[in-house]
Amino acid sequence: MVHAMRIRREIQAVIFCNSDGEEKFLLVKKLDFSARRYRWRLLKGGVKTGESEIEALKREIFEEVALENVQVLDRVYSYQFTFKNVKHMVSSYKVKANPRERIRLQTSELAGYIWVPKEKAIKMLHWKNERKALAA
Repeated sequence: MVHAMRIRREIQAVIFCNSDGEEKFLLVKKLDFSARRYRWRLLKGGVKTGESEIEALKREIFEEVALENVQVLDRVYSYQFTFKNVKHMVSSYKVKANPRERIRLQTSELAGYIWVPKEKAIKMLHWKNERKALAA
């Protein structure tokens, strides 16, 4: 019997702000269950039924880091991967944050955050597609 592969639409936020004349990017520390270790990631989440990608992006950003004052700029990258018979279709958007807005982490999912310049952020990210999205 062949099981139909499930498709999960996801959005990813390449969040940046201009702080002291420098562009800094937000990375979050998230548990990689299969590797049983924490990794620096871009913020990512699922798109709910009936929700646009932009709505999902704003909701996920608010749920995970409590930023409300964000400006969604452009979709900068798209990729897909299959994991446990689920095809993940990811759209990455560049999102401008206000550096004065305070971050409050969703501690059930995230263990930390950091604002870093682009080159450093690219080195810190584990997943190739996240590095590509940030470099875009």
